[in-house]
Amino acid sequence: MQLKSLSKFFKIWYPSFLMMMIIFIMSSFAAADSDKQSGLIINFLTTIFPNINPNGIIIKIVRKSAHFTEFALLGYFTARAFKLSKRSPLCSILACTVYAATDEYHQSFVPGRSAEFKDVAIDIIGASFGVGIYLLSHRKN
Repeated sequence: MQLKSLSKFFKIWYPSFLMMMIIFIMSSFAAADSDKQSGLIINFLTTIFPNINPNGIIIKIVRKSAHFTEFALLGYFTARAFKLSKRSPLCSILACTVYAATDEYHQSFVPGRSAEFKDVAIDIIGASFGVGIYLLSHRKN
């Protein structure tokens, strides 16, 4: 690959690769460290909404929202990259699906973590949302 085309490739794909690295790092935290990260958000929420119970469903909502948000960003960035590469942005849903599955597999090797199909499903929904946002924000009138 020539230097110019390699430079173009990285210019197009670096947001997706950066998001993949962030997801990989977040998935590498052991369960206790991951709980601490969720705890920061829960503490913030209970400060704003003092009447909510910080246990149970709130923890699940925070954790699943993180999955959705990470993959919504990844879906947006990969839709952008595929579009700039002259391919359909819908290819990004497939790419994000593969990445979600491999991320859950990776998580199964992290102490206290597990691979869950429902997390892959949430990731796919998030990626689809991100692709949809990209398509809506870049449609031609």
